[in-house]
Amino acid sequence: MTSKNSFPDSIITRRDLLASSAALGVGAAVGVTFWSSKAAAETPRRGGKLIVGVKGGSSSDSLDPTLIPSQAAAYLTYQYGSWLIERSPEGELGGELAESWEPLEGGKRWVIKLRQGVKFHNGKEFTAEDMVYSLNRHRGPDTKSPAVSLMKPIEEITVDNPYQLTISLKEPDVGLPYLLAYIHLVAQPKDENPASAIGTGPFVLDKAEPGKRYTFHRNPNYFKPNRVWFDELEVLVINDDTARISALLSGSVHVISEVPPNLVPNLKNVPNLSLSSSPTSKFYYFVMRVDQPPFDNPDLRLALKYAVDREAILNNVAPGYGEIGNDTPINSVFPFYSNDIPKHSYDIAKAKEYYKRSGHSGPIVLHTAEVFPGAVDMSVIFQQSAAKAGITVELKREPVDGYWDNVWIKAPFCVSYWGSLTTEDQAFSMPFASGAPWNDSHWERPEFDKLLAKARAELDPVARKAIYREAAMMIHDEGGHITVMFTHDIQALSNKIQGYTIFPFGEDARNTQNCWFAS
Repeated sequence: MTSKNSFPDSIITRRDLLASSAALGVGAAVGVTFWSSKAAAETPRRGGKLIVGVKGGSSSDSLDPTLIPSQAAAYLTYQYGSWLIERSPEGELGGELAESWEPLEGGKRWVIKLRQGVKFHNGKEFTAEDMVYSLNRHRGPDTKSPAVSLMKPIEEITVDNPYQLTISLKEPDVGLPYLLAYIHLVAQPKDENPASAIGTGPFVLDKAEPGKRYTFHRNPNYFKPNRVWFDELEVLVINDDTARISALLSGSVHVISEVPPNLVPNLKNVPNLSLSSSPTSKFYYFVMRVDQPPFDNPDLRLALKYAVDREAILNNVAPGYGEIGNDTPINSVFPFYSNDIPKHSYDIAKAKEYYKRSGHSGPIVLHTAEVFPGAVDMSVIFQQSAAKAGITVELKREPVDGYWDNVWIKAPFCVSYWGSLTTEDQAFSMPFASGAPWNDSHWERPEFDKLLAKARAELDPVARKAIYREAAMMIHDEGGHITVMFTHDIQALSNKIQGYTIFPFGEDARNTQNCWFAS
């Protein structure tokens, strides 16, 4: 089911990137080529229509990459889009639209050379002007992009010639190449509707029915050799877990995303079916708006953090497919993870103590919906564990459709999740940096922002890890996130599919261009 993948010797790893940071002023260019998927079982064969069932779509979804409001929209972005840099299944960096990147001035400037001859779906040639336009859409005060906080360190992006651009930073950042692989920073043509899904990626969009289905055909001009084996692709939005699994079992779809962990045992012995699972940075959490009462009270926030029985939630929602969270966005998949941060374990005595100290009384309303597998169950278990500490949590069920527009970020207390945060800087910046559009707890600390800037410029990995630990402690102690658990990415697929690969950080949507039907 799973093929082994490899990057060529010229690919740079995170360790290489950090180890060479002290010599960045020398300005050695990093050459890159595409990684390739190799399957010993069968030679890839072209043809057929792949049908995928995904969760997390809504009728209000947009294909504008400055938005990507849902899991379904993220999945679709990987179908039509390409990025300057991509990550291998081992998490290493490789060039996609970038032919090479060269750090200058200790990593304060980065010169990026582009591949030539790449075509957009509309036939227009991809140039540096298009890439600068695409990146700049995520910068500035008027952008709606959640990546705006990640782009703040950028001073200027300039076109050097049709196939080269330069990114100038306010301060050196050794991790910039990782940012350029971030999902929102997809390449778009300058003179097209940004929501039209015109890119340089493996599939060309034919029809979009938001919240229902999307149809594509293979990009005949795709710039990567030996990729894209299916002639057609159809992505169905099936938010109900049971319906999604039923579609796979009936043969209506070939692959489904977001298999609920508690249903995995029911699928393991199904004939002609395979499962794919890997640890990720995705986390499930409850978010409190710290700018509104009663959650502006730090004692109440701590009371609720101690009132969550995380172990019970993990065992019920994702048994064997996750790890307990500790109110920070960093877990063991990150290189700079600190495992010595004190645990916010379930502690009725401490929950009672902090709750009494907060002076709060009356029910606390938690908005919940099945926006990820087990979201409502997670809320119910929290309600029950908090009750044992004398805290009344009242659940308000919300419809899944429209949840991200009407509830998330707006409601004082709600359930949510994060995924696709692939570096420590992203994991800290996007949910917590001051002014970040997706800072859903509305928690802002200038001293925290300074720590992130300091970490970006720090060349010593040991010192950088210490900075991130300090940032994590601030969120752990003061923040509005109750990070309950980190989950594995579980997908199920027909045994007709060959060449399927496990990608890091929830990027399995890229499999559509790598796998094929068995003969």
